[in-house]
Amino acid sequence: MTTQQHWSLSKRCNRKCVWTLLLVVGICLISWRNDELTQEKSGVPGLYHVVYPYKYHFTLDQLEKCGQRNPFLVVIVPVAPQNKKARNAIRRTWGNDSLVQEGVVLVLFLLGLPSGNQSEALQANIHQENRRHRDLLQSNFIDSYRNLTIKTMMMMEWLMEHCHNAHYAVKVDADILLNIKGLVKMLLKPNTLQNNYITGQVWYNNIVIRDPSNKFYIPYDVYPNSVYPPYPLGMCYIMSMDLPGKILKASTAIKPIFIEDAYIGLCLERLHIAPVNPPDVAQFVVNPPELYNRCYYANLIAIVTYSPAQLIFYWKDIHKPSRQC
Repeated sequence: MTTQQHWSLSKRCNRKCVWTLLLVVGICLISWRNDELTQEKSGVPGLYHVVYPYKYHFTLDQLEKCGQRNPFLVVIVPVAPQNKKARNAIRRTWGNDSLVQEGVVLVLFLLGLPSGNQSEALQANIHQENRRHRDLLQSNFIDSYRNLTIKTMMMMEWLMEHCHNAHYAVKVDADILLNIKGLVKMLLKPNTLQNNYITGQVWYNNIVIRDPSNKFYIPYDVYPNSVYPPYPLGMCYIMSMDLPGKILKASTAIKPIFIEDAYIGLCLERLHIAPVNPPDVAQFVVNPPELYNRCYYANLIAIVTYSPAQLIFYWKDIHKPSRQC
């Protein structure tokens, strides 16, 4: 066989090898994507637990807020980057309470990074919003439902590092109508603990979901027990300021799950700290009544609302000076 024939045969073999390799890669990609689509359709997440701890950092920070105001209470509102309406609704209502204006209470919003096609424009708007209000905390993780535990742990980091002098911290969802004065009054009662204290509407004996099609599915290898330990519902919970650091330390030995309030319960269990219901648990309402009653709402500390407009309406109505209960 001549050198030219050898070269020709070698080229044909190389082409065949390349095409074979491409075919194998293509089949693998199709198989991987089919598995991914199957997971999406069935509700099975691609990852069952989030990555924490990790060296996240704050891209927007309010380093001096606690030091400048020396607040009694720090309220952190985790909120999606795009949900400016919710932030503005809070700024116009309970986030503008006289105790907030006086510096007794500090209210800050916690965001992750936006994602999607409009993320750059949204991020520019977030910077502009922060220049105006100076109340945004933002960390460099993607803001999503599956990353709520990361968001919660970043809240704990910020509180631990920057708010040593505050007495209590509150985590409250953006759709909650919060009664600041009622909450402070509750915490100032003589028997309120100042250490190892966490309260809110406590959920007991919550069953771990094993159905892969369920939104809250957790496999056995992530969490083997059949029920979660008691934990305060994420809608609104209050903790003494020694707990953020303790929870962070406990978290290093616990495999994270994306159900953020249940994960706090796992950390508390390791710390041998039991969450407790507030003095009047009826003041924390997850399922609001169908009909609005002004006097009923005025006596609550935290209740879920269905829209920023509804939150504003309820707050304004409750605070009308001419109407008494």
